[in-house]
Parts: sequence; C-alpha cells; structure tokens
Amino acid sequence: MMPGMDGYEACSKLKASPATRDIPIIFITALSDAKSESHGLECGAIDYITKPFNVALVKSRVKNHVELKIARDLLALKQVAIDEALRSAGLIQKSLLPKKLPNFKSVEFSYKFQPCNAIGGDILNVLCLDDSHIGFYLVDVSGHGPSSAMIAVLVYQLMNPFTGILLDNFTIPPRVRSPEEVLNILDKEFPLMRFKKHFTIIYAILNITTGLLTYSNAAHCSPLVLSKDGALKTLDVSGTVIGLAAMPFNQENVTIHPGSKVVFVSDGVEEREDVNKKFYGQERLHKTLQDSCSLPTNELVQGLYDDVNRFAGTQPPSDDLSILALEYKGLN
Repeated sequence: MMPGMDGYEACSKLKASPATRDIPIIFITALSDAKSESHGLECGAIDYITKPFNVALVKSRVKNHVELKIARDLLALKQVAIDEALRSAGLIQKSLLPKKLPNFKSVEFSYKFQPCNAIGGDILNVLCLDDSHIGFYLVDVSGHGPSSAMIAVLVYQLMNPFTGILLDNFTIPPRVRSPEEVLNILDKEFPLMRFKKHFTIIYAILNITTGLLTYSNAAHCSPLVLSKDGALKTLDVSGTVIGLAAMPFNQENVTIHPGSKVVFVSDGVEEREDVNKKFYGQERLHKTLQDSCSLPTNELVQGLYDDVNRFAGTQPPSDDLSILALEYKGLN
C-alpha cells in the first residue's frame, strides 16, 4: 500500500489539475474487492488491475489505452476544427441579415434572430421592390445544421430584385410579382426530390402609399396583424411547404391601417420549451403582443424575444427563433 497519499487521493489530484486530468490512469493494486475497484474508477481511473498481475497483460492494456488516448486527442482536434468552421459559417449567415432596414416615413421594421446552433435554417429579409412596394419574408428550412443553413442561404440569394423571382425584369418598368407567383417559382426551384429538404416561407408585399398588404404562406406560422388598440387578427390563408409541388399557395389582400403592426414569427417562438417541457404557445404569444401594442416596433420585438427566453430559462433552444415585425404609419 502506498504510504502517506494513497492511490485514490493521487488519482483525484491528477484528475483535478488541468495539466494532468486527461492522462489515462491505471490502478495496479492489492485491493481486489468490488467496492475498491468501483472507488478507483469513480476517482477517474480508466482501468483497474489487481495483484498478482501478468506483465504481458499490463503492457497490452497500457498499449490499448495509449491508442485510445491518441484517438480521443485526434477526435478532439477535429471537433475543434468543425466547431470553428461552424462558427465562421454562422458569422457569414448572420452577415446576410439586414444591417439597415429600408427607411420610409410610412413604415418601420425590426427583427430578432437566434439560431439554436452555430448556424440555423431560418433566414429573413426586407427589400425595396419599387417606389411604393416593399417585400419582406421569413424562411424556415426543415432540420438543423449545415445542410439547412445552405438551403436558407440559397433562398436568400434568389430572393432579391435582380434574379427575376421577385420582379419580372422583362417588362418596363419591371413588374412586381405577386407573393403567390413568387412561392410557385420557389416551389419549382427547390423540389424535395433534389434537395431532400423542404422549407416554409411567408412572403408579403406592402404598398406603402395605400397600406395594402398582399401575402402568401407556404405552411409557415400565420402572420399576425396587431392594431394600435390591441386587437389581434390572424392571417390564416396558407398552402403546403415549398418542395412538394402539390397545390397552389393562394394569397390574400389585407388593408393595414396606420398605427397597426404586422408580425412574422418562426415556429421556434411558439414551440420554445421551458425546463418542464411546456411550450411557450400561441396564447402567450398573442398576449405578449397585445400587451406591447402601444410600444415602438423595436421595443415590441425585443420584448417578445426577451419574454420567450425568460420563459425558457435554462432550457436550451431546440429550434431557431426568428421575429420580423413592421408598423405601418401611413402617409401623414
């Protein structure tokens, strides 16, 4: 038996030090009872050999544990490289989010975006289509990780005024394509059989001179119209997801009155869970928005974002969280 400091204490001290905690420790001991062996393993030993021992067996075990240690170290290095690549990809994805939203006296935008991992499958944007029309959308690609993020970026690249998807550039001046027309084009561009992924999207166009909102929804969370007195209206016209080529998406026209807000959210809002696996839910979402109806758009969005995270507490998100909102102020 070791004098002064026994093997258990030596092992515990080695495991407590950052400089030595990753070194494999093998016990060779005269204590052969199950309790002693269990205690040694609990202290951090990787193996436990009782006396008398076979030298060849000990050498074989040392060799095996050294090889496992090398393999773990290489795996850790690879994981560091993967994490760094994902972090860089996440920064690139975030750089695509609008840094400066369109500035019009008649409309004010705000948004929040929180990926559940380093990179996410959500993307959003706001675009000027012509002097009187603004287009805005929120996309949610199925699944998580690099493949979902890549599709989100592809959608982002296509959803701009220069690709011919949002505007028909063969007319003079370019014709603003209707939301349903845009979704039909996306449905052909992203077939499920090719990409093995589908996505939802809500795309809307606001005429900033009249307040006419035209939207089309591909199985995304229904947009909400919040009036300045707190009344809440759900815009529930919707089709199926992008990629199935199953049926028309349809669209609806809604007149937005001055002082009203339009709110888009991803399902990461309503489906955010707390530590008891309870969902944030539609009822709480509606109440939070109604309680904030008189606030400026940026404060309303920030308040909803904070309330969702406060509700979740220490429970990590299982899906991306995106919020996009506007307030229509009218021409006066």
